[in-house]
Amino acid sequence: MVMANYSITQLMFMFFLFCNYGWIQESIIESLYHRRVINRGFLKGPYIPIYGIGGMTLLFLCMPFEKNGFAVYFVGMISCTVLEYFVGWLMETLFHKQFWDYSMLKLTYKNRISLLSSLFWGLMALFMVYVLYGIVSSLVKSADPMFIGIYDLIMTVAMCVDAVISISGQIAFREKLKKLPVDKARRLMTEKFIQLGGAVAKRRERFSELLMKMKLTVEEKDLEGEDPVEESNIDGNDDEETNES
Repeated sequence: MVMANYSITQLMFMFFLFCNYGWIQESIIESLYHRRVINRGFLKGPYIPIYGIGGMTLLFLCMPFEKNGFAVYFVGMISCTVLEYFVGWLMETLFHKQFWDYSMLKLTYKNRISLLSSLFWGLMALFMVYVLYGIVSSLVKSADPMFIGIYDLIMTVAMCVDAVISISGQIAFREKLKKLPVDKARRLMTEKFIQLGGAVAKRRERFSELLMKMKLTVEEKDLEGEDPVEESNIDGNDDEETNES
């Protein structure tokens, strides 16, 4: 078993490296797509935890099939697709917000997973097993144990603090959003959470469902005479839109 060859600190180090790698990959792809710099991910720092979880999952499930490339591909494709769907469902359930959207693609399921992304995860499994694992393994084994321990500590503290701040920001945003008229809330959610192009038009029903869950039932007559809420004050963090694009 691959995991048995490493200590706990080394496994944590590998996990954080995969988190960093995922952030680099996602940020580059999104920045090229939107033609502007995008800090991808729910958290603010240079890491995406789902890639750390996915990377370790691939090592655990796919390495036993190392000698069979087809098995590596299909095991990686299925396991990552299941993980992506579960995390997407969990994030939507907790925050009533979709953090990625495949509605611009064909053959999707609830816009959380798609055939194209699943095929890509299979290729990523091959890349992980036959290329990236060797690089990461060599780096882990050659790195000074003290450096690994310090890196693990810094990343653990940074991600925990980041998670608390990000979750608090999401909760505060939802509370402020409830004070707006439904039409304005819908417009802000469109601008803030959904990618440009066809995705916006295809997600109108999803918007209505999310708004109902958040109980945005404020009637316009109840808001007559009140000062309008400035859009710039909807979110206390100026970088929120960039992070969630």
